[in-house]
Amino acid sequence: MYDATQTYGDVVHFVHVYVVEPHPLDPDPSPYRGEVWEAFYSHRRQPKTYDGRVALAREIKALLGGNQLMLVDELTPESRNNPLWCSYGPVPNSGYLIDQTGKLRVVNIWIDLSEMEETIDAILAE
Repeated sequence: MYDATQTYGDVVHFVHVYVVEPHPLDPDPSPYRGEVWEAFYSHRRQPKTYDGRVALAREIKALLGGNQLMLVDELTPESRNNPLWCSYGPVPNSGYLIDQTGKLRVVNIWIDLSEMEETIDAILAE
């Protein structure tokens, strides 16, 4: 698996945000269809608690390797649920490149590593 932290880790901060499972195991519905929508890579049920989400985020972080920060979107029944997922677009594998001024330089609905790398290289050349 490609690890961009090997190329850019000393100049770029990589942050993953664990949100909802896009294709949870049956009987949990997909948040994108409202019904069961398993895929060949469906390995997990939809966490029902924040602690459950944190546990799955730790598993995924271990699989990712590299020097990456893993954040977990909020999941609390009595207050806000999935504020980051809802605010930045409810998509499963989006990617955002934010420069040091806070400007969004690239927004991918489905992460495009080649576009990200091109933009990172352009920013570093500025």
